[in-house]
Amino acid sequence: MDTPRFNRHEQMDSATRSRILDLISDLSIIENCNPNSVINMLYGAFDGYDYSDLILADRLLTQLENGGNGHITKEITDIAYIIKAYEKTVYETI
Repeated sequence: MDTPRFNRHEQMDSATRSRILDLISDLSIIENCNPNSVINMLYGAFDGYDYSDLILADRLLTQLENGGNGHITKEITDIAYIIKAYEKTVYETI
């Protein structure tokens, strides 16, 4: 399965980039969960990869919610929907 791509330089503004970096920092210090998969997918956004569906389906969101970090779950969800709304580019695979 090919991951949808978008032109990050044209579509992602500095506010969204800052929110993603802040979110990555916040996820890195939360105890009792393994956020590495979501962190990697968020970093992928900087390269124009749309992992929004995978982020929204990740079990980390439930772990965060159950662990009292609902505000971070909301931020992850907000970022995922921002990325999901970007116009995608189709790349031919050989």
